[in-house]
Amino acid sequence: MTEKKKEKVKCVCHMLGSLRAISFHSDVKGRLITLSDGGRQVTRDVSSFCHGLTFSGRQVKIEEKVRLRVKDSVRGWHGSLRVGFTHVLPEQTTLPPLAIPDLTQSPLCAAVVVPVGICRPGSEIQFWLKKNGCLSIRSSDGRTHTEPTTLNPKWPIWAMIDVYGQTTSVVMLGSKKRCCIFTRRSCPALTHTEDKETLERKKSMLEQRNLRNHYLDNTDHESPDCEECVVCYSNVANSRLSCGHKCVCTPCGMRVYMTFGTCPLCRQPLSSFHPYD
Repeated sequence: MTEKKKEKVKCVCHMLGSLRAISFHSDVKGRLITLSDGGRQVTRDVSSFCHGLTFSGRQVKIEEKVRLRVKDSVRGWHGSLRVGFTHVLPEQTTLPPLAIPDLTQSPLCAAVVVPVGICRPGSEIQFWLKKNGCLSIRSSDGRTHTEPTTLNPKWPIWAMIDVYGQTTSVVMLGSKKRCCIFTRRSCPALTHTEDKETLERKKSMLEQRNLRNHYLDNTDHESPDCEECVVCYSNVANSRLSCGHKCVCTPCGMRVYMTFGTCPLCRQPLSSFHPYD
C-alpha cells in the first residue's frame, strides 16, 4: 500500500470516529514468537508450549473489545491461549515464559485462561476490561466469562496475549467499542511509520530493559546496596525499597513503586518506598 493510500485510510477512519489501528507489538514478544502479515499475526514455535507472550502495539481503552482469531493449534500440549491486560508499558516488561502465573503475580497484570474448546482453528475471541475492573472474554457462540481483577480502570492498559499450549498462531482482527449511539471500530492494522523521536525513545527503553535483564542474570542479589541505580544506570542509588534493597535513584524508585509494585532485584512486593535513605 502506498503512503498516499495509507494517509487516505487514516483520514477516513478519523472522520468515521474509528479507533486507532491495532496490531501486535513489533518489538516486545516472547523468544519463540514471530510476527507476520504486517504485525497482525503471531506464531509460536512448536518446540515449546511457552515463551509465547505478546502485547498490543498501542494502549487499549476501557470497554474496547480486542478481537482475535485462532489460526493454528497442535495436539501434544495441555492448555491453550491466555488473554488479559497490563498497566506496565510493554517496553518496560521483563518477559517471563508465561503470563500465568509469572506476570499475574503482580497486581498490575491480569489474565484469564481461554478454554481449549473455544480455541480451535477458526474460532474468534473477544476480550475487554470493563468499567468495574473485571476482565471479560466472549467466544464465537456468544458465551461470555467474566472474572474480577486488581486492575485500575482509570490507568492506561495494554492488551496481553499469551500464545500458549495447543494454540500456536493467532490473528488480530481489530477491536470495537460501543458508544452511546454507535460502535467505534479499529481500522485494519497498517505497517506503522513512526517519527525519529518515538523510535529513539523506544530504542532507549528496550536498551534499558535488556541492561536490566543482564544485571539480574549476572548480579549477586545478596548485597542490599548498589552504587548505581539498576533502572536508569545513570544516577546514584540513593533510595531504599521496603524489601531492603537500596538499588534505585529517587525518580526511578517512585516509578518502580507506583508502576511495577515489585523490587527490580528480588521481585518481592513493595509495601513502602524511602527516598534519600
